[in-house]
Amino acid sequence: MPEIEVVISPDGQVTLEVKGAAGPGCLDLTRAIEEALGEVESRSCKVEFFESAEAGEQLRQREG
Repeated sequence: MPEIEVVISPDGQVTLEVKGAAGPGCLDLTRAIEEALGEVESRSCKVEFFESAEAGEQLRQREG
């Protein structure tokens, strides 16, 4: 089951990390939190995000 780790630094910066999910679906998991917090200053994606996207694209190419 996916988990979201929330870290709040002493200066108030909030960092979210999704664990246990891959691909673009992790963005869906954090959307409500991001909207509640306000503007997203930056976003970085872990390797799992791209591995899942590549696997999905390869599957679509085979099916098409």
